[in-house]
Amino acid sequence: MFGYIRAFKPYLRICEYETYQAIYCGLCKQMAKRTGQASRLTLSYDMTFLAMMNMAVNEIPVKARRERCPVHPINKRLCVYDNKGLEYPVDAAAILVHYKLSDGVADGGLAERGVSRAAMAALSKGYKAARKRCPQLDEQIAEQMKLQLEYEAQRTPILDKACDPTARMMQAVFSSLSDDEDKQSLLGRFGYQLGRYVYITDALDDVRKDRKSGNYNPLLLIDGVSANGGELSSAEYRKIVRFCENAVNLTLGELAVCYMQLDVKMYRATLDNIIYVGLKNVFELVKKGKFSKIKRNKEK
Repeated sequence: MFGYIRAFKPYLRICEYETYQAIYCGLCKQMAKRTGQASRLTLSYDMTFLAMMNMAVNEIPVKARRERCPVHPINKRLCVYDNKGLEYPVDAAAILVHYKLSDGVADGGLAERGVSRAAMAALSKGYKAARKRCPQLDEQIAEQMKLQLEYEAQRTPILDKACDPTARMMQAVFSSLSDDEDKQSLLGRFGYQLGRYVYITDALDDVRKDRKSGNYNPLLLIDGVSANGGELSSAEYRKIVRFCENAVNLTLGELAVCYMQLDVKMYRATLDNIIYVGLKNVFELVKKGKFSKIKRNKEK
């Protein structure tokens, strides 16, 4: 998971933040049971958002209690328990992480390929269990990952085309949150726009590194950016940022329309925070080159 989907904590009330954090901790416990202890290392706030959306769409209330945690052994943490809304997000995350690692094996440098292979081996049992429970989702994501690799090999300069596989993966993930056909359609559109946002933000986050390494990044192929390697000039980076700002603003606008049409009631304040403030805040941090440091810090 990428880690770009998170709440803006200063705008959350204490009760909202505690619920948000309790879902995060509940997911960690659920991962240990459902996809194995090693999978807990892949936990992110992206999963927390997916779980909260699942619980909101299906109107699943929170039950929480204080439990011990290996990361926080002294003070017990508030933790959601006995909650069906956590099960699908854990399985979806296991499948997504597996294919993200497979992309690292296929497209990464020597060190990344080695780390990705080792992680895939450690997580394979949990992935296979998740694939067995969600075979259709696994097939859809595998198909889109194949297209993603093809587009990267072709070095497509068209951002919409480059975004499409990631967007369709998230479309598949979110449309499965409901059995209602009307909600499935809306959730799919919502997931598609969220996937676009994630791809564009990730591409901007990696653009300087990809320029130096020569890795494919569609943002390095826009007009006004040199195809040569080395450092990006200030003018080139400003050009890329303006391009991304336009794309992200349109994407988040479409995302907000889908979200409003879903008209969820439960956990609304926190979901509003993430969609209207958190996503934009993360993009601003990425734009200023400040998010990578935060992303590398351990989630709390």
